[in-house]
Amino acid sequence: VRMMLQRVAVVGAGAAGLCAARHILSRLNSFAPPVVFELTGNIGGTWCYDERVGAYDDGRPIHSSMYKNLRTNLPKEVMMFPDFPFDPQLDSFLPHQEVQRYLEGYCQSHGIRPHIRFNTVVENVKPVVVTTEGEEARTAWEVTSSDLSGRQKTETFDSVFVCSGHYSDPHVPDVPGIGNFKGKVLHSHAYRCAEPFSGQSVVVLGAKASGLDISIELAKVGAQVTLSHGRPRFTFPLPSGIRQSSPVAAVQEDGSIRFQDGSVGGADVLMFCTGYNFRYPFLDAAQLGLEIRDHVVSPLYRFLMPPAFPSLFFIGICKIICPFPNFDCQV
Repeated sequence: VRMMLQRVAVVGAGAAGLCAARHILSRLNSFAPPVVFELTGNIGGTWCYDERVGAYDDGRPIHSSMYKNLRTNLPKEVMMFPDFPFDPQLDSFLPHQEVQRYLEGYCQSHGIRPHIRFNTVVENVKPVVVTTEGEEARTAWEVTSSDLSGRQKTETFDSVFVCSGHYSDPHVPDVPGIGNFKGKVLHSHAYRCAEPFSGQSVVVLGAKASGLDISIELAKVGAQVTLSHGRPRFTFPLPSGIRQSSPVAAVQEDGSIRFQDGSVGGADVLMFCTGYNFRYPFLDAAQLGLEIRDHVVSPLYRFLMPPAFPSLFFIGICKIICPFPNFDCQV
């Protein structure tokens, strides 16, 4: 009896989705070619730089969080997919354009593009029980998607790989009195370059990778930066335009900012470099036995799959990893 080929839906054509598609395509004796759903008109996910911020023309929020001068904080030697090296002539720490070019090469080399449906939103993914004649009941997945014209389509798959990333829904912590602030409030998701902030005073909330990196960019164009964070103070030398402070406690009625150590200061800009939330609007967490909170999805066996539904996989939701090799192992 010839086994039916497994039909797999892949949500997202960023690095994780391309990796899933590449490995499915290398096993065509078990799998039908994948269907990759991609929200935007390009591959690359968050690596695909878009100057625009806010929303696309159709009103959907802009996905990428890439800023103009971002360089990788991992060397290419540990960042690459194990079976697809970067060009050895490139520097170890790459500008984002080189990573996007690498992903385009990966996509082309493995013939993935014909299997991607661009400008297609996945609206809903839900488990359904199917019984085929003479077989026991099994779980399949109904995937409802819509294209640019709004046409909806529902298809059934044996398995779904969720590769929609976790750097597109900004996490903005609650700051008491934020409505009193008179200046500009933004999240690093909507930051592209430093020049518009030249000569302004900016309070950057959060000092992980982007908070520190963006603070240094801002100081270079003559902004006065207050790097507000609750971590131990950095002891390495920071550019002269940056001073460190304790976390923001509140914005007072007159619009000035009160810090946790009791000091008060004014600012033109509040920039939240406070990370991102996990968000899967196309899934019903309760139905899957999952709890999706801002910073954790649980329970997931090996950070991959809900125990009740072993044919649904979340690829790449771990944070402190070498992303591409991790995706490759997970897939």
